[in-house]
Amino acid sequence: MEIVTENATSLAWIGDAVMSLAVREHLLSLGFRKAHVLQKKNAVICSAKGQAIMLNKMMEEDFFTEDEKTILARGRNATIHSKAKNATHKTYLEATALESMLGYLYLYGHQERLKVCLDKIIEIGDSL
Repeated sequence: MEIVTENATSLAWIGDAVMSLAVREHLLSLGFRKAHVLQKKNAVICSAKGQAIMLNKMMEEDFFTEDEKTILARGRNATIHSKAKNATHKTYLEATALESMLGYLYLYGHQERLKVCLDKIIEIGDSL
């Protein structure tokens, strides 16, 4: 694993954007066009609650590599000063962990693995 210099919240910040874009592209590919429908469907998948569910399902399947598990732990242990609107602190940290891992894959050029992870996230997200 590379030496990761970014902190978990910075990784989560970019990871959130990467995931959001992938989910939005997916929703458009399914044929959804009305803004309110797109927003509702996106919110289910990209919410802290949705992200925590996806993370836990992926953990149950032992989906992540050891390097990814290291980044997930950093995200789960991040010091968060903001309060989530509709999630518990634990749920918010689980979401931060998933976003951090995606941010790590994106920033450090692991594009193939990022695609595999996003495909899995979208697969799980479609069932939420």
